[in-house]
Amino acid sequence: MSRRLILAVLVAAGGVAQADDSERPKAEPSDQIIGVSLGLAIGGRLTPGGVRIAGSYHYQLSDNDWFDGRASFTFGSGAPACFRDRIDNVICDHGMIDGDGVEISANVRRFFGRGEYTPFARLGIGAGLVYFGGDRVSGIAFPLHAGGGLRIALTHLLALMAEAELEVGVGVFNRDIGAQPQVGASIAAGVEFNL
Repeated sequence: MSRRLILAVLVAAGGVAQADDSERPKAEPSDQIIGVSLGLAIGGRLTPGGVRIAGSYHYQLSDNDWFDGRASFTFGSGAPACFRDRIDNVICDHGMIDGDGVEISANVRRFFGRGEYTPFARLGIGAGLVYFGGDRVSGIAFPLHAGGGLRIALTHLLALMAEAELEVGVGVFNRDIGAQPQVGASIAAGVEFNL
């Protein structure tokens, strides 16, 4: 889909003031950015997965690096998948899109190059709450995030963003489950607004 077609759709929806042909999109991200994204998180066992909605705030730290603070919410299936083994330990084997979670993370986003199409990488750490309703299992998770994506400037205020990331960490759960690994992945797309 071309940039002009995307702008025409946004103008028709009343979301963006129309720019004339002489006004080129400003490719540079501003020193402060807010964004919202929608995507899919893939988990398993005791890592939540499902639809993920996230909001973000970015603040410029250097020429190429931005602080990337996020709040994300994951909504998956609540089907039960825990059982007790022969020695009475609780074992959970949830699917890739099971469980719910809320997380706050602090990341650094690095942009590579300048232009309408700007690739980036992102590294960070988060803390969140995890809940599997069908089994009444809950816990606290501390995942590390590593990913990358592409930012496409549409106007001097608006950009589209697509990204993918891996999450690896540890969670501590109730019901005598204790510490368990957190391993997941996600893909998302969204919009960002220069402030």
